[in-house]
Amino acid sequence: MPKFKPCNYAQMTMLPISLENQILPGSLEHTIHEVVEKHMDLSVFDQRYNNDETGATAIHPKILLKVILLAYARGLLSSRQIERACVENVTFIALACGYSPDHSTIANFVSTMQAEIESLFCDVLLVCEEMNLLGGSHFSLDGVKLSANVSKEWSGTFDELKRKRDKLQEKLQQAMAEHRQADAQPEVELERQQQRERRLQRAVERLEQFLQSEQPKTGSDGKEIQSNAVDNESVKMPTAHGVVQGYNAQALVDSKHQIILAAEAFATQDHDNLEPMLTGAKKNLKAIGKDETFFQGKTLTADSNYHSVESLTLVWKA
Repeated sequence: MPKFKPCNYAQMTMLPISLENQILPGSLEHTIHEVVEKHMDLSVFDQRYNNDETGATAIHPKILLKVILLAYARGLLSSRQIERACVENVTFIALACGYSPDHSTIANFVSTMQAEIESLFCDVLLVCEEMNLLGGSHFSLDGVKLSANVSKEWSGTFDELKRKRDKLQEKLQQAMAEHRQADAQPEVELERQQQRERRLQRAVERLEQFLQSEQPKTGSDGKEIQSNAVDNESVKMPTAHGVVQGYNAQALVDSKHQIILAAEAFATQDHDNLEPMLTGAKKNLKAIGKDETFFQGKTLTADSNYHSVESLTLVWKA
């Protein structure tokens, strides 16, 4: 008979782990850890917390910031994905200092601390400048279409959304009638009917609230364009893989080390975004000590989507 080592999953073990040793020098997580710890003014978050005398202690915002930055860089965009990583992935566990922030804490931090997080961008840019990572001679601008966390089914003109609301209302009435006729059916079937009714009711209420609180959007030609009842800032955008409901994410980078000077998401096409991206980059560079003439005599690379008389004039005057 062959002999094998015993397997006892009930065996208790003690593993001495240094969290600091899991954040390896030269790695992305180590860079994030060092920049946040040593080069960011985290006092911008202090006024958002009111638990100095009463209330439970909170997870430090620097921990949440580190975890979120690493997660986004690794392609983890969902708060539930990030929560899971902080429980299962040793790198995230170490960066979170052993804490396990839940998805609601992560989502609340991202959604309510946008202004504070954005203000830290220039701190990072200043570190890059001090480390001579900015070339300052050649810049590139490009964008990518990102899907919003909404369905295209919620998009349409106001007349289309009204018709959709009316159809859902009819389906709701039909479901309620079927429910009354199905009272003699098994409990499982009744529960399924009730869930369908609640789902239809929520959809009708969402559309009704949107139609009452919002106004139709118009395009540059003055004609009405489609709105979205869930995320009305997002728009339908054509991509190589079809149409997405989302945003046009833009980044202007210094070409020496691909350092981002400005980044923003728009609901417009590329040819409308050159001016705000240049303005944003100038604002950020001014915050780290660069003057208004920083872009003069420099090279800007962008594809043909940005080409227009207005864009050429703007670049010439920059």
